[in-house]
Amino acid sequence: MLVIEKFENWYRIIDFNDNKGWISKTQLSDDSYVIIIRNSEKILKFPNRNSKILALAKKDYILELEKCRKKWCKVASDKIKGWVPKNSLWGID
Repeated sequence: MLVIEKFENWYRIIDFNDNKGWISKTQLSDDSYVIIIRNSEKILKFPNRNSKILALAKKDYILELEKCRKKWCKVASDKIKGWVPKNSLWGID
């Protein structure tokens, strides 16, 4: 979900399927997640295309977002951490 508007303790959000609505702040987490939007995307050890491939994530796979740089984001799942091109992800402000 992405927050698109705030009013007191309420947040207007939009989800991956373009659904919109209001939600209480107490229902949200500080953790950030992203969704793979390409058919498949390589998770790389370092933020460059020549880096070692650690895993392959399929479309609609959800990953925890750790941080982003200009063109790359560091993501994590239960078993792996690595870098994915920013333009392969949904859920980044």
